[in-house]
Amino acid sequence: MHNKPNFPTTLSELDASWLTSALQASLPGIHITHFEAETIGVGSGFMGDLARLQLHHNHLPNTAPSSMVIKFSSHFEATRLLAGRMNYYGRELGFYRDCAEQAGVAVPEIYYQEAQAETNHFVMLMQDLAPAVPTDQVVGNTLAESEQVMLAFADLHAQWWNNPILEQLTWTAPLTHVQPIEESLRLLNESIASAAKTGRFDAYPNLKKLQPLLPPLFKMTPPPPEPFTLVHGDLRSDNIFFMPDSSVACSKPIIIDWQTAGTGQPMTDIARWLTQSISIEQRQNHEHDLLKRYHDRLVANGVKDYSYKKMLQEYEINLVITLLMFSMSMDEIDQSSERAAKLFHAMYSRLDAALADWPVEKTLKILPMLIPFMKIGVWFKTHFKSNTA
Repeated sequence: MHNKPNFPTTLSELDASWLTSALQASLPGIHITHFEAETIGVGSGFMGDLARLQLHHNHLPNTAPSSMVIKFSSHFEATRLLAGRMNYYGRELGFYRDCAEQAGVAVPEIYYQEAQAETNHFVMLMQDLAPAVPTDQVVGNTLAESEQVMLAFADLHAQWWNNPILEQLTWTAPLTHVQPIEESLRLLNESIASAAKTGRFDAYPNLKKLQPLLPPLFKMTPPPPEPFTLVHGDLRSDNIFFMPDSSVACSKPIIIDWQTAGTGQPMTDIARWLTQSISIEQRQNHEHDLLKRYHDRLVANGVKDYSYKKMLQEYEINLVITLLMFSMSMDEIDQSSERAAKLFHAMYSRLDAALADWPVEKTLKILPMLIPFMKIGVWFKTHFKSNTA
């Protein structure tokens, strides 16, 4: 039997005494007398439970915040088990511990974090980003917001481009390499069979048509990402904050929810954004302009040997990876809120359109034959690099 964590795992367990103790390291001498809590993030965040705390304490307002956000592991047990299997909670805590200060993008300040791996529980006290507000994925982002996201993530990716530090950290394994390939294939086949019975993708003809072409990709473990960088892994509108009533053209986004962070291809993030967080029409009209804006910023940041043509090839491959992700069962994620249904429809329909606009079907048919050569190519580059270092 697991021991109960020595920290609160739900809002009902939270008290002023624990808050006072937890905040001593980051805010020495603080004493929380009482607080009010408001649940936030329902229908936008799925891996954890969030609340905003209005704090009453003995510090002057300009020496300690009057509000914070507290984040717990999900109340949904199946989600916690999924998080444990994929180390989602360990990834977020690892990111803030090891990478946040040098991330290259704006992120919330963390006042306290703790986890118990054996029970898949964690707690985090973080900066309340208000008056900054999250953008709405159901509505979709503006072109100006997308431009700023492209620039911000070019900065992040360039900061960590092929950085050996990522290979030394314990939590950064690519998500595609976390579980055995045989287990992933079994789960995929079960999900495809279930979707056929439930009609989950009947309204999305391209997703439905291309799913049978996914299992052959699992003939062997995928090659390691090359080039690699630090990726967010869940780059979408609900995880992006902007200051209100300011010029977005000069406003840097603040990025939250790093639970799928790790080593990956840079296009992991960019494909997710362009096929999930903007309207179909906006992507069709501005997709290449935004990709060019991203690539130009990479080059300006000193990234070499990553041509625009190679980037487009990886972008298309990551459309396949996004399709694969959504083809997996979502039963482990709580989708009970009204907004969740709208959100998943937005994501499915936008990806469905992108799959039609790019030659993804052709790519899916030839990719299983290319994977062995891709792995050999990565091995030669890695081996050559290690012998000349």
